Amino acid sequence: MEFRKELMALEQPKTKWPRLLVWSTLGSIFGTAVPCGYCMGVINSPALHMRSWCESTLLKKYGVHITPAALDTLWALIVSIYLIGGVLGSACAGWAANRFGRRGCILLSGSLLCLAGVGFLTCRILESVELLLISRLVVGFGAGLISTCLPLYHSEIAALTQRGTLGVGCSVGFSVGMVVAQILTLDSLFGGEQHWHIALGFYLVFMAICYAAFPYYAESPKWLYIVKQRREEAIHTLIRLRGTDLGLEQEILAMEQESDTKCRTRGLVEVLRDPKMMLPLILLCAYQGGQQLSGCSSIYYYSVSIFRGSGLSPRTAELLNLAAGNINLVTSLLGPLLMAKFNRRTLMLLSTCFCGLLMFVFGCLVEHSVLIPWLSFATIASVFLYLFAFQMALGPMPSFIGTELFEMPSRSAALSIGAQVGWSCNFLVGFLFPTLHSLLGFWIFIFFSMFSFLLFLLTKFYLPETRNREVSLVAELVSRGFHSKVF
Repeated sequence: MEFRKELMALEQPKTKWPRLLVWSTLGSIFGTAVPCGYCMGVINSPALHMRSWCESTLLKKYGVHITPAALDTLWALIVSIYLIGGVLGSACAGWAANRFGRRGCILLSGSLLCLAGVGFLTCRILESVELLLISRLVVGFGAGLISTCLPLYHSEIAALTQRGTLGVGCSVGFSVGMVVAQILTLDSLFGGEQHWHIALGFYLVFMAICYAAFPYYAESPKWLYIVKQRREEAIHTLIRLRGTDLGLEQEILAMEQESDTKCRTRGLVEVLRDPKMMLPLILLCAYQGGQQLSGCSSIYYYSVSIFRGSGLSPRTAELLNLAAGNINLVTSLLGPLLMAKFNRRTLMLLSTCFCGLLMFVFGCLVEHSVLIPWLSFATIASVFLYLFAFQMALGPMPSFIGTELFEMPSRSAALSIGAQVGWSCNFLVGFLFPTLHSLLGFWIFIFFSMFSFLLFLLTKFYLPETRNREVSLVAELVSRGFHSKVF
């Protein structure tokens, strides 16, 4: 048996990148992940104009003169209701991915994003704060579906050696979307008082381009073979995705074994009750939640106000926010290369360690930069270095590490659970950060840094190396909970 595996490995052709694989990956990223990241970042720069519009609209329509504290609460709700939608969407994502297929789940999400885009474009014209809130909720629901389904889709159309490269696609797409949003919401473009609603719905342009070719995207061969039992179609799709019919015996054999012994997909309750799932679930949920609690969300949502609070002018704060977004994008583009060349454990250990240190330094600098003006430059540098360390692993890995820890029957449900934890923590940071920042001051950033250090310890003792390993082997390594020997 071992000789057969070695022989099959020798016969394995070099990794190819057929047009179907490339187009399915890029089209799904730019048609879904980029719009979702765009909606996450678009709310930052035009905040002053949108708050003013909300205040005047409520006064004009309902005769309600809203207090500053109530306006702060309303704005926090507008920002964070996107994340509530993300929690709801991720809760349904596992079921939708199995029921409609990975491709069908992407189409469902796209429909929701289009519906929300129409709401964004018309809310100012219709003078409806309610429509703005509903649209943010709907687009968040679609983003929740995508954050679970897209990494699953990419991991299942990729060959074993391509899994890390394609796995970071969702994270890169979100980063691209946030940078595009920061550019388009500059005051000189669509971020002004009269055009912010256009900025909110501009992502429909990307969707129109990418969804035009949607019928030509490949379906997941694993979903076809294992879940739907459409084996001939799955093998035909696999051949097209690999660009050859040679050297596919091992991949087909792995799907055959999963189909014979584990063909029934598992629900959320079954996965939660299985003791073998305890450690991988803890790892996945810790990375998904810790990613947000490490402080990245506070920078994404409130970087402009943080820079202003450090003594910088509004214009300078806006430009630095754009610069931070570009650094985040450039470093995220290194993700596919890093995941292909370096081990997951090594990258995560470095990323969590440096994120903790830099967030701690950032918190201390923010506290004193108002009194010592030149410390503002060190504050800016610490943000940029933090983003670099974050995108090394803590940014991209949580979105796909679950596909390397869970076998096919449990994968959709497990990813759904992890995504719910991630979106929930994102909501907590987005909604509570302004209040906690005003109450705790720089201590909130020290609090964020501690989560990065906790993730460092979890990675050091319990994360097995998953790079270029079959999922069945990794699943066996973590099946004994905290007694697992992962080295």
